[in-house]
Amino acid sequence: MEQHKRIKARIVPEDQRLSEFVEPKESLETWQKVIAATWDMTIVAVAYNDMRIPLRRVPETLETLETEISRISDETTLNIIEEEIKTGIRHFSDILENSRDSRDRMDRILRATWNRRVELKS
Repeated sequence: MEQHKRIKARIVPEDQRLSEFVEPKESLETWQKVIAATWDMTIVAVAYNDMRIPLRRVPETLETLETEISRISDETTLNIIEEEIKTGIRHFSDILENSRDSRDRMDRILRATWNRRVELKS
């Protein structure tokens, strides 16, 4: 049976030194706010990933409802469709409005980030 050679770790005094303390450049308060805000953006990204498949099915679902309306004979069924579509319209309107506002702010933040980066380099 073949024996594997073992590599012995060589620890030199330089490896045992503590790293130099680096003074943080940002305040703790700033870091806390930035981390909380970026965490919120991460949550949005995860939620969007969960919604992508259902959102992709919406056009097909609407086509089915549109086709089936002519075959419906009970007004109660029409009431259900009407309420679901009204709810969908409210949700989509809210999503679109908030998305538009958020997208505009994201563009402003990207520009401000770029401008700040240029200022820091000069």
